[in-house]
Parts: sequence; C-alpha cells; structure tokens
Amino acid sequence: MARREEAVIDASVVVKWFSEEENTKSALLVRDEHIEGNRTLVAPDLLLYEIINALRFKPGFDKIKLHRALSDLFDIQIDLIIPHKDLMVRSSELAYLYDASLYDTCYLALAELMGIIVITSDKKFYEKVKESKLVKLV
Repeated sequence: MARREEAVIDASVVVKWFSEEENTKSALLVRDEHIEGNRTLVAPDLLLYEIINALRFKPGFDKIKLHRALSDLFDIQIDLIIPHKDLMVRSSELAYLYDASLYDTCYLALAELMGIIVITSDKKFYEKVKESKLVKLV
C-alpha cells in the first residue's frame, strides 16, 4: 500500500475552510484531499490558536459559529505537533533568515524537519520564503 502524501498546512489556508475568501475553493480542495484519505495534513499546535483567534475577529462569527468551527477543526483530525526543541530552534533560525514572524516560520520549520511541503495562502509569507522550495501557494 502506498504511503499517503503529507503536507504541513498553515492557518491562512485553514481559515478559508470556515470563511469565504479569495482562494477558498483551492483551500477546500486541500481539506477534502485530507478527509478523503489522499493526503495527511500536519501542523504545529499553534494552528488551533491562530484559527480560533482569526475567526474570533471575522465579521459574522459569534461564539456559536466559532465553537462549531472549532469542533469541525478537531473532527478533521489534522496531525498536530507539539513544540519541541528542534522545531523551536529551526523556527527561530528561519525567522531571522527570512525576516518573518516565528508564528509563520514554525510551519516552514516543521515542513523542513519532516521533509515535506508547507501549503499557505499567505502571499507575503510566500514571497519571503519561496527560495526554500518547500512552500506551495494555494
């Protein structure tokens, strides 16, 4: 049996699963690949905080919608990785290298450590780190 493709997913893509935005259809395709078993999505546990915070400030998101989105996010079963020394060290190195936030470089560092790509829809982040060749823009 062939191994499922893995990819790190960042918050900029996951927010689109719950909010109609530019490139929402592409983001939903990534989600559906995971749900259908064609791809395994991985993320640092930071993803949960970023998603809930982003949706908290989205117009039209009340507590009920926010809690429903959180429940759906857990049901999707993204493989969440807790912080560890190698991940944090590499994230900080990448933050300096690319003049980017540690929040953003955490996803790239995880992708590097796992030898897989990171999928983002954050164009500013993508432009900063595209030379890494591990970042795919959705």
